[in-house]
Amino acid sequence: MKRRLCWVLLHCLASGAASAGERHALLIGVGELPALPRAAWLAGPVNDVAAMRAALRQQGFAERHIDSLSDGGAFDAAPTRAAILARLAQLKKTLGKDDVLLLYWSGHSVLAPGYPGAAAQPQRTRLLTRDSRPGPSKQLDGGIGSTELGRAIDALSARQVQVVAVFDTCHAAAGTRSDDGLHWRGLSASEIGWRQSAGNETGAGPGSEPARARPRFVGFFAAEAQQRTPEARSVTAPGQAAGLFTRAVIAGLQAQPATYAAWAGNASAQYRAALQSYQLPRSAWPSPVYAGLLDASLWHAGENAHTAPLWPVQRDAQGWKLPHGLLDGVRSGDLFEAGGTRWRASEVGWNGARLVLAADSRPTLPAMNSMNWARRTPAQTAQGRIAALLALPPSPGAPLLDARIELTLPGQAPRQLPLADGDLGTLPAGTRIRISVENRGAASVDLGLAHLPLHGAATSIYPALAGDSNRMPPASGNAISVFERSFVVSGPAYGVEWLVLVAAPAVNGAPPRRFAILEALPAATRGGPDLAPSGTPEQAQLARVSWKSVP
Repeated sequence: MKRRLCWVLLHCLASGAASAGERHALLIGVGELPALPRAAWLAGPVNDVAAMRAALRQQGFAERHIDSLSDGGAFDAAPTRAAILARLAQLKKTLGKDDVLLLYWSGHSVLAPGYPGAAAQPQRTRLLTRDSRPGPSKQLDGGIGSTELGRAIDALSARQVQVVAVFDTCHAAAGTRSDDGLHWRGLSASEIGWRQSAGNETGAGPGSEPARARPRFVGFFAAEAQQRTPEARSVTAPGQAAGLFTRAVIAGLQAQPATYAAWAGNASAQYRAALQSYQLPRSAWPSPVYAGLLDASLWHAGENAHTAPLWPVQRDAQGWKLPHGLLDGVRSGDLFEAGGTRWRASEVGWNGARLVLAADSRPTLPAMNSMNWARRTPAQTAQGRIAALLALPPSPGAPLLDARIELTLPGQAPRQLPLADGDLGTLPAGTRIRISVENRGAASVDLGLAHLPLHGAATSIYPALAGDSNRMPPASGNAISVFERSFVVSGPAYGVEWLVLVAAPAVNGAPPRRFAILEALPAATRGGPDLAPSGTPEQAQLARVSWKSVP
């Protein structure tokens, strides 16, 4: 569901036919909601839009290519549903191959009753527009639904436009004010008249809408599906409110990052510093989520945009570390290089590795706690991807997720099996395999699911949408987070196949998760772990289920 809201950012650019490779932006800020109580209004969006517009001009965006819809008379138009949809319609006609469109939204969002990590349902999530109002049927009139925006992004992707979405609003939460100077963005279902339904929902299954590829999509999101994100009075501009995530994104951009991954890393560091300054408990911190083609060069949508993935190297009191490990394809002896400094991976855990300076490295050492984006040269190995995956030891500790398989052979009753290391034997064509993964815990988990045949193309199962985040939300209230998918064993190719699950705890603000042991799959996204303290067992979940398919 987060993927739906992730697309939510798609609003469009306004006027004029665009030649290939141009940079455009649509900036939307919705703070004033005349049909709702003033307590629900936000002061920050109008300032956020102005600040983002100034930051983009510094990045080389032409003023005529930045379209702003926000409160007040200083912008192009008011942020109404009709105005936004009109620009969406125009965008589909004017932007073309290799254009870049930055879509920015600052304001409230509302999640309909139900659970955000469950099945994607039409119009489950809505971004509030200036003309949003509770309707007589207990539904929200006005606003822009996630399905509408998702279709618009599909249309842009089909035209080979790179969409860069920056979303500074919570996906859903109770709207509250606190005494710490923060105002949380987001309204609860009860505030607009929706009734909360009890019970669990299931994830996408057979017959669900097929995933569409968005090969050039990039998404920056201020919070997970179940979280809020705050605005606060600005220190640099006394008396003006601003979104904390927007400030962090702009500060991260001003560091001139080479890739979207580096921009995300900069933004996360700034966001953590801002949240820490308010002395909030870490449990209240929203966790930013980044998705899509993060390893692409900034603002380049053509063939030159694709670069080798860069890996974040950090220096701490013990030396150097990498917040990626065995689950991400890192092996002892891998070489990392940035700015003339070279490191080799020494101690590699499930989710992190310690690095040592290479003997021939220049002594240009990075600053303490700074993020240094390094290129990786894997250690020489004769292992193939599947062999390397099978060579990993069983993962430690209790499973992070409750994962099961329902196996139904032709003419037989279904069998329930745990999704754990093992072999299912010989499966004839027509066998149905139903996968169910539940997160019953209170914390989010980064999850990767893939189907890996010995011969043939690998297929990503989770995340279901190429370029989407692989973060699975936690349980919430009476609802648990569920993902389900079914498929049938079929030809034309038969032989040995594997179903692989990898999972690790999601850590607030960490660099993108890679799960590069599945790197032959389409690039997915991200949330990633910090290094576990020395001597502390790392949490991980790994399951490799095999079978032999036959006609």
